[in-house]
Amino acid sequence: MIRPLWRTLLSLWLTSVLLVISFPWSKFDGTPHWDNIQWIPFAHLSFHPTVLVETGANFLAFIPVGYLMVRSLSPGTRHPLLLASLLGLCSSASVEFYQLLCHGRVPATTDLITNVAGTVLGARMAQGVDQLLNLCTVGLRRLFP
Repeated sequence: MIRPLWRTLLSLWLTSVLLVISFPWSKFDGTPHWDNIQWIPFAHLSFHPTVLVETGANFLAFIPVGYLMVRSLSPGTRHPLLLASLLGLCSSASVEFYQLLCHGRVPATTDLITNVAGTVLGARMAQGVDQLLNLCTVGLRRLFP
């Protein structure tokens, strides 16, 4: 019963993130701008506030993707961390590909890495919550047999 709720939240969050990251839509021209790609990760990372905020926002925006993905999987699903990582990678790659087709946008491997890292952290958080709940359940069963 709760899994459809997690899946709905995942769909809504992912749609929202992809829409916000793809702004402004007026820059789309359909022509690949290969010269804009920042291929070397973190080469253009600086301590300028705008760059730090954008990088941090990329990371933070994808934490719920990993968390909600793990929550939306059926119990006993094998490799939930891998599945969540793949979702983060595919959705992030989609955004970067969209940016490739936009005038003035900069697709970057740094964004791809930070988005996937956020997804992995979110998935690990969900697994940690599960472990903590299992530990509490075992402790309560011992206290109240």
